[in-house]
Amino acid sequence: LVWGEAGNVRFMPELIYFIAELAITSDALSLDQLYGKCEAAEWDAEEGRPFRSNRFLSSVIRPIYNVVFDEWYDYVDVDKNDRDKKKLKEGFDNYLPAHVANYDDWNELFLDPERLVVTLVLKDGTRLFEQPAGRRFQALARLDWAASLQAAATKTHREVHSLWGVFGTTHRVWLVHALLFSMGVVAVTEDPPAQADGEQPLGGQTTGVRFAAVGLLVPAHALLWWHARWQVKGQGIRSSRSCFKFAKTFCNGVGWFAPLGTYVILRWVVEQGWERQRDLILILHLIVSAIGFFYLLIVPKSSKRYKLFPTTRVPFHKRCARYTLWFLVLGTKFLLGTYIFRAVWEATDELGIARLGRQTHTELFLVFHSPVFVANALLWISLWCITFFLFVSDTQLWFTIACAVLGVWTVFVQRGCRCVSWAFEDAVAKIPARFSERVLPRKYASTEDEASGKQSFSPSFPALWDRVIEYMRYEDKIDNQLMGDLSFSGAGAGHHVYWETLQKPLRTRSSSASAPSTGTDDPATAAAPGSTPRAKVKVPDLFRRKSPAEMAVRETCLRDPSWPLNPDVQWRILALARGLGLPMPRPFRAPYFPGITVLIPHYGESILMLKKELFQDGKKEVPLMHWLKSNFDSEFNAFTGRMQGRVTGWPVAGSEWSEYTEPQWDNIASWASMRMQTLWRTVVGMCMYHAALQCHYELQADRSSSLADPTIWDPSDCFTCMVSMQVYKFFDKKQLEHTNKMFDKMPSCLKVAFIDCQGKGRGADVDNVHSRQRRRYFSCLIDKTSTVLPDFTRSPKLRIELPGYPILGDGKGDNQNHAIPFMRGHFSQCIDANQGAYFEQMLLLPCALGEFRSRYRGDPNSKKIVGFPEHITSDIGSIGDFAASAEVAFGTILQRSYAVLGARMHYGHPDIMNKLYMMQQGGVSKATKTINLSEDIFAGMDFTLRGDGRQIHHREYFHLAKGRDMGFNAVLGFFSKLSSGTGEQILSRQTFRLGQVLHLPEALSFYYAHAGYYVNQFFVSISMPLLVFVWLLVLLSDCDETFLAYQQCQPGQKSAADVMAVFLVACFSWLVLLFLVANTMPLFCELWLQVNLKAAVHKFITSIITLSPLMFVFQAKTIGHYITNEIRFGGASYVATGRGLPTERRAFITKNSNGAFEGLYLDYANIAYYDGVMLLGGVIMVGAAGGTQLDDNAASLLRWTWLSVVLTIMSWLYAPFIFNPYNFVSKHFCGDMKSLFDFFFKSSGKNWNAWYERTLLKSRKGVARSMTDVGFFIAVLFLTAWYSLLNLKAQALTNIFSEIDLLNYLYAAILLPPFFGSLFYCTLVVLVENLAGCRTIAKAGLHTAQGWARERAEKAAKKAATACGTDAAVAPEKARTDLEQAGASGSGGEESAPDVASDDHEAVALSPKAGRPKLRPARSRIWADGVPLAISAIVVMILQIAESCLALWFFRWVGWHKAFLAGLILKWGLTNMCLFLAESILLTPHCLSVLTLPLHHWVRSNRIARDMLVSMVIALPLLPLVFLNHLNDYICPGCSAHQLLIYRDPGTVEREERVFDIDPDADDAEVLLAVAPEPESMPPPTSSKPAVPAGSASAPFATTYGVDVSPAARAGALPGVLSTWSAAIFGGATPEASPGGAIGRSA
Repeated sequence: LVWGEAGNVRFMPELIYFIAELAITSDALSLDQLYGKCEAAEWDAEEGRPFRSNRFLSSVIRPIYNVVFDEWYDYVDVDKNDRDKKKLKEGFDNYLPAHVANYDDWNELFLDPERLVVTLVLKDGTRLFEQPAGRRFQALARLDWAASLQAAATKTHREVHSLWGVFGTTHRVWLVHALLFSMGVVAVTEDPPAQADGEQPLGGQTTGVRFAAVGLLVPAHALLWWHARWQVKGQGIRSSRSCFKFAKTFCNGVGWFAPLGTYVILRWVVEQGWERQRDLILILHLIVSAIGFFYLLIVPKSSKRYKLFPTTRVPFHKRCARYTLWFLVLGTKFLLGTYIFRAVWEATDELGIARLGRQTHTELFLVFHSPVFVANALLWISLWCITFFLFVSDTQLWFTIACAVLGVWTVFVQRGCRCVSWAFEDAVAKIPARFSERVLPRKYASTEDEASGKQSFSPSFPALWDRVIEYMRYEDKIDNQLMGDLSFSGAGAGHHVYWETLQKPLRTRSSSASAPSTGTDDPATAAAPGSTPRAKVKVPDLFRRKSPAEMAVRETCLRDPSWPLNPDVQWRILALARGLGLPMPRPFRAPYFPGITVLIPHYGESILMLKKELFQDGKKEVPLMHWLKSNFDSEFNAFTGRMQGRVTGWPVAGSEWSEYTEPQWDNIASWASMRMQTLWRTVVGMCMYHAALQCHYELQADRSSSLADPTIWDPSDCFTCMVSMQVYKFFDKKQLEHTNKMFDKMPSCLKVAFIDCQGKGRGADVDNVHSRQRRRYFSCLIDKTSTVLPDFTRSPKLRIELPGYPILGDGKGDNQNHAIPFMRGHFSQCIDANQGAYFEQMLLLPCALGEFRSRYRGDPNSKKIVGFPEHITSDIGSIGDFAASAEVAFGTILQRSYAVLGARMHYGHPDIMNKLYMMQQGGVSKATKTINLSEDIFAGMDFTLRGDGRQIHHREYFHLAKGRDMGFNAVLGFFSKLSSGTGEQILSRQTFRLGQVLHLPEALSFYYAHAGYYVNQFFVSISMPLLVFVWLLVLLSDCDETFLAYQQCQPGQKSAADVMAVFLVACFSWLVLLFLVANTMPLFCELWLQVNLKAAVHKFITSIITLSPLMFVFQAKTIGHYITNEIRFGGASYVATGRGLPTERRAFITKNSNGAFEGLYLDYANIAYYDGVMLLGGVIMVGAAGGTQLDDNAASLLRWTWLSVVLTIMSWLYAPFIFNPYNFVSKHFCGDMKSLFDFFFKSSGKNWNAWYERTLLKSRKGVARSMTDVGFFIAVLFLTAWYSLLNLKAQALTNIFSEIDLLNYLYAAILLPPFFGSLFYCTLVVLVENLAGCRTIAKAGLHTAQGWARERAEKAAKKAATACGTDAAVAPEKARTDLEQAGASGSGGEESAPDVASDDHEAVALSPKAGRPKLRPARSRIWADGVPLAISAIVVMILQIAESCLALWFFRWVGWHKAFLAGLILKWGLTNMCLFLAESILLTPHCLSVLTLPLHHWVRSNRIARDMLVSMVIALPLLPLVFLNHLNDYICPGCSAHQLLIYRDPGTVEREERVFDIDPDADDAEVLLAVAPEPESMPPPTSSKPAVPAGSASAPFATTYGVDVSPAARAGALPGVLSTWSAAIFGGATPEASPGGAIGRSA
């Protein structure tokens, strides 16, 4: 009862234990006073039915809930749609600050008795534990929960959004890499020449001394880790001080810094020349360092801070296997690394640069200020840094390859290492025998043919198999003929199979004609009088045992006639055969099945498809239903045949969708829903558990048990399917109708839990209902027997009052939590609303439950999470296939390996869990806002941390279906959610503790199986720009052709281009091949194991041809962007899975119905396009710097490098457009270009400015925070390297022309940013615009910055006033006055900030009159908004380029081409740094006057120039593709190359309509052929979201887009297409009015 009423407090299980223990130990009077029902007050009667909360809820649980709510939220309001709207506290939108407490902090307080005794304080100031033990439960009502649970006293782990939080969690990973890297570098380093004076180099003269320096990693790492631990250490345990802890810290410090002391002694001994003592000290130092590394790396942490529970013991053989695998991975990596390190060492030698560590301290003192040494040192550091970066990046790839090999080996072990027999066996033919032996063991018997070598199986199997075939027929996977071929009965009316028939007992044969035959009552013959009758069945040819030769022939040359053509049926049969061959526990027997509940969280996902979603009559669009029919053609034909046998008058209409009636459309919608990712499909599939358990009861129940009595047995007692419909109360009529249809179809086992609400009532204050919430909330349960109310909702059967608004997290975890009290049974299975199931797999449930069978009370075998793979059914089109393939590899071979390595966690579905143990840790998921965005995996991490025998297994004999995202944006949106969730996950206490308490192999496996994968995607995406940066740095540091004596050039020195060619081959070229192998090898191996080598090769070739590398490179960029942004800035939010079909075109940029600009460019500009253009510019500079001037041999060596560079650029710039449906249709492309023109030029660029302010400018955090960001330091290092290089060139130039007096000024101009001319122009423009009274964007930007500053100041003042207890209304007014005085010099009449859509990727288009300030009218209406920002951008760019070239022209004059290019790069970098700082300065409160208007104009001019350049670089190369697509539609309208790429289907042409006009007055009834109606009668085309299916190519062009495809129109289409594009972009005639083309003409 304590747990049931706890609500959100259930996320703190230790608190629940504490309260329950107090209740158990309390005396009877104390318990009765607090736990009971309140009597309603008389004055409540006027509110209707009087209501009061239970005493325990109102006195104990609700005060705790109120503390949680007040920690995170301000209020919960009700919006205009009567829905709840919660408001986080100010500053909590992106993430909960590190000092804010959460569920885990409060939970851990009750794990610490020492803190608990001190912390729990009553309202009168006394402590709870000062009360008598029997009265403490009653005292809970007087407990001051707000003071007891305050964050300062309870916070134990700070989720710090910085690199310190990441390092604290993953420090062992970085130490392993640093150790291997240092040892490899030392191993390839040559001894420096001995000094005449005997002085030792800083790095050491001998190899032993240099290896000794590796030991310095111990104190360095320990110091960094200590600081990281302090950063993440919560305030609740920071304040604890004791002499013992101080002494322990001191001893640890001495141990950590012991290697530093021994190294200092070693170097002193070496300096003294004591050879004998040197060796002894060296050995001592190595031992001390080894102990330090052993402690930091190998020894798991066991202190109470990290290890709250005893971990589960790992068997010795598994531990050895894990160490062996990582020894092989790291050993392979190290051996390859030494080859790379040697190449880098030789490159630095051939370049002639100074190598750090080889100088003595005297030499270093003499040259450290020299420009030559500084430039060489930075170049040396850059080369080794990029090498270390690549060294770290490839670990994930080696780990993936190792997991693929381990996964294959695990399969061999599971099969008993009988590789030959397994490879050549006919597993499908063994299904009857294996199923009978493993699933029906109590009915297993031999047949009369067993002696002759034929297989034996249970006599019950034929009836059960025929039921499986009936389910397939009901699902329209097979037709009537195939149903007969696959069944044992050999006959059966497939069109009579319907849902009610499938619910009948197996052995019941209905005499009515409408009931299907199960085939189980075949004639039986009596062998002799008195003998036992024997049933005869005809075994389907599918189960005939075939020889390996016959199997090979049928797989390669001839088709097996008994093998179904439907790929889904093929997979189901193969999966069943494969699963039955794996180890499987003994199944439970009816009626002793343990209870299990399937929990399906639901928010707003589709329940059933609607007709209007599938087909809209009268619209010239290819309907979604046509797409479904095209892709499931055989299944639709089977569906039609079944309906014709069941429903009288079912038409043979095919795809003539308007011919179907509304009742027929209900059946069609149900059929379509089973092929879409709908809740209907999920519930229908999961409720097959009910029928499967009934079949087991019929076939092998223990009839001797009274529970098996037919009047007692009910499978619903063992199985419940529960849908947690969070917003059921707010469903519309259609959603309620669909919910009731589910109840009608599954009346026995389906239940729905939902959140109800009502007004607080007059007793709210007495019941402690939160004052800033307007409702009471209840968790309710309904089922088929619930009363249907007039509004079509159902009256709850069970109702539990909640302490308050339950959705305090991101939604899903809270939705699951409120439904948990209604779950029945010991086991639970959490399922998403986009999954499905198969009946033959449901029959294996008793075996799956057998995984938890315990032999004695307390047996740890029941403490399990058992995971199973999923069959991805959404592999439709290229994107869907890419996503499905990745999911298949992750869910099978990788999960198999993770389970062996101890790295598998809980992923929500379709894992089966012991519900009792999940309740002990707070539920099946966690729900702290933002932190637990990836809610499922935290349950697995907590399960692992609690240890005590708990284990997570992976089994593969049982499968469920799963739908994934199928569109480009949907897939990337899903990965953005995963990446953001991983960014929060890596900062959490669970990941932090697992990184410390696990042994090194488990810790490394856990990291690379989860967070490391996403971090590595960032490394992969950033490696290419860094590589090009170093490439350019080396090339431009090379000598120019003139004045060689002044450039420190060595005679006979190899060119930098040749050196870099060798360097790139050694360091990078192989990495591309490794990346491809690592990404394809797991799927390739799994398909080879599941199907055959032919299928694996076909999948690999198909994915390459359909440009999967482009998709995965862009995906890596997206993942890297989101995870790094989450770690730095936060902002993670739940992203609903995109479950629709990839048929909608996303425009380049367009204006939506709300007037907001959106599109692919705005979606990914900041993620990929800017970096793509920067990388393109870098590659061009490499070519200009002579990077391609190589001999044939060197050029051939770089082919892999150039391939990867081109692939990256193509992916970052064009992947979204290549995979965008109908992207190259000319009419839409013209509309995109017109919208792009409006975006930049219309209203002087205000549309662009609105988007810029919302997405880029507002994200700046001020100068101080911007300069402490890691990105700023990287930029400073970039500029420092280029500055030192150009400084060296400039100093050489001054030495050459030292007699020129003006050269010093030129030297300064070379190294200064080129903003003087452009800033002068912007100042002049601002002055003129102000004099003319123009409404400018600069003024609007200033007003926006003032508004943001005013808002921040008001909130800060209000917060300070509240904290000080003063009037909260006075402080904001004073702050507002101060701001107005600060910016009073003319800013009062500025234009309001442009309105911006809530979506960061949208910019609201402004009305010409919206927000106009009352200024005097401008002289010209054209220039009323001032100089167009786009024009200023062009002028500013010209001035800055001219200023840069003018300052650097002296380099060109002397023939220093490379120095000139280096100067341009430095100028570009300095300009970007100035822009970055200027954007941060513009948001500071001290820079809000009109004096900053020129700076506003300069910043915006530069930023819009960047967007104009990037969009042009993207759009112009797309023009030829648009032309080719138009040519494709002209030459071959029925086969679109772009459709073939995206959907792997060339498309079809829609049936042509012809209208015959008949003249009734003519004698012969003249017939006139009208190809199409008049243009005026055509409906307007829909361009923003065309509902075009994936199987159509010219049909969208001919119907949706309104293009004439008649021969006459084709003849004039091509000559006018370019004029049409130009007219659409630059104005004039619209495409519909274009005389030269057919665009816009009616079909």
